[in-house]
Amino acid sequence: LAAALTDETGSGLNVFATSPTLSGVTLNDGYTEEVYAVVDAAGVAISPTNGSIQTWTLGASRTPTAGTWAAGQSLTLMINDGTAYTVTWTTLGVTWVGGTAPTLATTGFTVIQLWKVGSTIYGALAGSVA
Repeated sequence: LAAALTDETGSGLNVFATSPTLSGVTLNDGYTEEVYAVVDAAGVAISPTNGSIQTWTLGASRTPTAGTWAAGQSLTLMINDGTAYTVTWTTLGVTWVGGTAPTLATTGFTVIQLWKVGSTIYGALAGSVA
């Protein structure tokens, strides 16, 4: 059978495309999302390519930038404000559900959902986790 497969590309066994499109897929046993710990620093870039769940403990007030985003990508961002730090969203250019960026919880994580449609990154507060 392997000899008959002449149009495969990519790596692994019988891979036919490096970025295959799947439709009608049923995941019977769930799936695992990549969890990424954002390294706190000035100029942090938020990008779904790092993982679909991201945790971030602030070491100072920050203004993140948009890393690599494609339409249809999303991520869940869990922010711990450290010692009452803030996030300014101007360079990421988030359009917020309700019109206003959320205030970070003073303890635990503030959970924010971000997603991109067309050229717009949208955001919504999912809630706080103490």
